[in-house]
Amino acid sequence: MEQSPVDSTLNIFDRFAEEGSARLISDLGNPLLMPPALFLGACILLAQPLWATLQVTGIAVICYSVLPFLLTLLLFRRGIINSMDLPIRKTRTILYAFSIISATLASLIIYQLTAMLHFFIFILTLVVVANLTISFLLNLQWKVSVHSASVAVAGIIYYLMFYWGITEYPTITLILSLIHLLLLLPVMMWARYHLSVHSLTELFGGATAGILLTIIELIIFTNIW
Repeated sequence: MEQSPVDSTLNIFDRFAEEGSARLISDLGNPLLMPPALFLGACILLAQPLWATLQVTGIAVICYSVLPFLLTLLLFRRGIINSMDLPIRKTRTILYAFSIISATLASLIIYQLTAMLHFFIFILTLVVVANLTISFLLNLQWKVSVHSASVAVAGIIYYLMFYWGITEYPTITLILSLIHLLLLLPVMMWARYHLSVHSLTELFGGATAGILLTIIELIIFTNIW
């Protein structure tokens, strides 16, 4: 699938006007924004101290969002990529590799805070690293939708928190899970398909891989630790 030259010339407001609600949904659900929201949500649902919650969220914003975004912006400005959507599989490799390093750094930092944190927060950092690593390997041969995967991962994490009884607010946790899996995921898949960034196979592949891999990883990591 070719990258559209429109992406390199339209500003953010023009993009919304040109591509409508699908663009708005896609940008608001950017995978770079999902991890900080997930860690903030997990900290709140686990009733973590305010200062610890702020620290974890800040680390997540820097390592999962800001640093990968700056690299993406640099690649865009240098003409290495022509679209922030990265529709061409090979252009995603360097961003995946950098994100793995950045996520590993977040994991190491958050591990130092485990004395004041529920250990499940650290487990989540390992899930992020594992998912990014597997996504990197998958991307060598097959492009999957990271947008749909990130929404699915958040949904299944909330569900397992509810199912395993490790949340202080079970009803809210279950509602969040259902919102992600039954509402946000289908809407995100529609948006990415409407923007012609992904095929249906790539969208369902990303969502399915996100759910199954996260379940397996959480079971393994929680049993190890």
